[in-house]
Amino acid sequence: MMDKIQAWLAQHFKSADDVGTAFAVAMFVSVGLGSVLNIERLVSLGAAFFGAAVIAWGVNALQTRELRIFQRGIRVAAQIQEILARAWGLVFISGGVFIMGYGILSMLNPRAPVPERAQRFFGATQGIGVQLLVGSAVGMLCALTLVFASDAQGGNTLARFIVSLPGRLLGVALFIFCAVLAALALLQIFAPDVLAALGHAFLQRIGLE
Repeated sequence: MMDKIQAWLAQHFKSADDVGTAFAVAMFVSVGLGSVLNIERLVSLGAAFFGAAVIAWGVNALQTRELRIFQRGIRVAAQIQEILARAWGLVFISGGVFIMGYGILSMLNPRAPVPERAQRFFGATQGIGVQLLVGSAVGMLCALTLVFASDAQGGNTLARFIVSLPGRLLGVALFIFCAVLAALALLQIFAPDVLAALGHAFLQRIGLE
């Protein structure tokens, strides 16, 4: 019996990507049943399954060093692709752990899944700065992916560059915007008084204060 189970698992789950897909299917089933039957814990279990799927996709990115989650046939230098894939893998694993943890806590304590201490921290100035910093870091990673990873097709290098230019320019603009947000987040975390002074000075400069 165990041999049959192991053979079936080896046949259908050849990579972490397959495991992530299986967890995603389980998430849809769990959330669907929970919504139809009005069972909140099943919906929370679906969130935990989704977190596990994201973790598996992140592990797959670290193992294969490929950006399969976005597109196939990416034209980018191998070393840059590996760095981006590993970075996205870490992002997916971190996000998956967070989502899965929230789902598990929601099942154990549906009324207050987030600990009160965590609520206070993320509602305070430094906590908001941490959230902004994490979001801007993910945004900068998205921007770098737009700049260095392009699916433009064509035999001519110049033609591929021209076709991919709008996406790359969007990536540069997004990177600059997210870098500014990251700088503001760091000020909010480590020097909130300086950030407040800069904000007042900017408002006075444009005549709103």
